[in-house]
Amino acid sequence: MLYRSLLFLLALSVSAPSAAALELVLPDTAFQGDMVVGRVVPPAKVWARSKALAVSENGYFVIGIPRDQKSDIVVLAKSGPARIKRTVRVLARNWQIERINGLPKKKVSPDKKTLKRIRADAARVTAVRTSAPSPAGWFLSSGFRLPLTGRISGVFGSQRILNKKPRSPHRGVDIAAPMGTPIVSPADGIVCLVARNMVLMGNTVMVDHGLGVRSIFIHLNRILVQNGDRVARGDLIGRVGQTGRATGPHLHWGVFVNAVAVDPMRVVKKQP
Repeated sequence: MLYRSLLFLLALSVSAPSAAALELVLPDTAFQGDMVVGRVVPPAKVWARSKALAVSENGYFVIGIPRDQKSDIVVLAKSGPARIKRTVRVLARNWQIERINGLPKKKVSPDKKTLKRIRADAARVTAVRTSAPSPAGWFLSSGFRLPLTGRISGVFGSQRILNKKPRSPHRGVDIAAPMGTPIVSPADGIVCLVARNMVLMGNTVMVDHGLGVRSIFIHLNRILVQNGDRVARGDLIGRVGQTGRATGPHLHWGVFVNAVAVDPMRVVKKQP
């Protein structure tokens, strides 16, 4: 009887399909400011830069490469006892120096009252940008496009010098266009912030594209969506303006991946 039982167990072990091997799909290299889309098969837990990442039900996840990242990115995936590591080699970029003069003094060197408002505005945006990412990857099916057509008047990563005073690098792309030009959502998502009359950003909208990817649209003349609205790629969300700290009508479009600013132009160029 014991012999027959052992034969039965052996037969089960031979005929039962083995579990799929853990696989981690990533590019070998990425540039500073890139948005990297990876996949783990089957879906598992993933970490990069010591932080857990949101993973979609079909295994996709996103990593933002900071502008000043100098070391390579190590990505770790775990599923039960199985582990796998991959390294993405980070390539350096050359950054421009951008000088902007003629800005109102109070918006470059604000007084205490204005500075308090600026910090409150920034806190609102930061709270959304750093909130828990959705595991839904809405942008994966739609891809990204430019939110409008116009002249690129400011590029990502450039060192800003405002009224001859150095400021932090530019964290988005500026697209100059006539006042009132339609602005559309660059990818599928959900509106996660609507804010009006911010000191530096003016009228502002943020859209959550899923998996920690969020867009911000700054200096709008009109906002045409509400918080919580579901938007598809190409849907109208606002119109070009000159609100906040702006020397002419344009859109500032920024993209963040898990609170890391990435280059919107490379997001458009490198479709997932």
